[in-house]
Amino acid sequence: MTPLPHGMLNDASILSLRCFVAVVETQSFSSAARQLRLAASSVTKHVQLLENAIGVALVHRTTRRISVTDAGERFYDQCLGILAQIDSAAAVMIAERSLSGHLRVVAPPSFAATLLGPHLHEFLADHPGLSIDVMVSSATPDLIRDRIDVAITLQEEPESKLAHFVLAESPRVLCAAPSYVERFGMPEEPRDLDQHECISGRFSELAEAWMLRKDGDWLAWHVRSRLLSDNGDLLRQACLMGSGIGNFYQFHVQTDLDAGLLQRVLPHYESKPKNIYAVIPHRQIVRPQTRAFIEFTKQIVAVRRSSQSTEH
Repeated sequence: MTPLPHGMLNDASILSLRCFVAVVETQSFSSAARQLRLAASSVTKHVQLLENAIGVALVHRTTRRISVTDAGERFYDQCLGILAQIDSAAAVMIAERSLSGHLRVVAPPSFAATLLGPHLHEFLADHPGLSIDVMVSSATPDLIRDRIDVAITLQEEPESKLAHFVLAESPRVLCAAPSYVERFGMPEEPRDLDQHECISGRFSELAEAWMLRKDGDWLAWHVRSRLLSDNGDLLRQACLMGSGIGNFYQFHVQTDLDAGLLQRVLPHYESKPKNIYAVIPHRQIVRPQTRAFIEFTKQIVAVRRSSQSTEH
């Protein structure tokens, strides 16, 4: 590759590169400006500065949207590498200091209440210079638009193309309150679920199928759900009150099972587990604060799973 003439990018800055990357990832100058907390005119000037310096158009602008040119796509990849090296160098320099700044996190209700909530004070105590904003939601928002640093999700496979880390596998169990079993009996086979009241999670307009197996392949059971919700805590409370049979993450109901408030249903069948993922908005740029939170979350999940294995 022919080197650029000396001084060609002297007027550009790290901020210029960040502005261009943000424009590419948000497909909008105004969205990039909100993400970087700059004026839209400032973002535009930084991108124009880069285009003038290297003598090629990086983005095409129309009244409704932008599109990245071929040269822009190549330059974007280079920018990611440059910014990753800069951030990595900065991370090394501050590694000996306490983390500071602000962190925005999203987590589903069951995870937030059962795992994150009881331990979050430990993370805050370890990093007194760091503040954290936790959004509790079953839906994963637009991480770039909403300036989210990390989203915790529970899925079989990641649905987003954004960078993600697998924290752990999350087993699931079918269970019901003793009062429900006393009134309606205990199913012996999955087909018996058709005669029972079931409470199910949903992540669309349809109820989530229950994936079960005893031997061999997974079988999908579309149970008759009298209660649907995208909120696991609501479903757990309904299950405790005897409203029906539920399919829960084990971490969410293990305390209830241990206390006898819930009991296993179809214990000889395995309910298909999901994975716990940490999703971040950038492929190559991981803020030190984000990395610390991911490691903390991975640790509390591992401790919970270890204690469950010891007890059972």
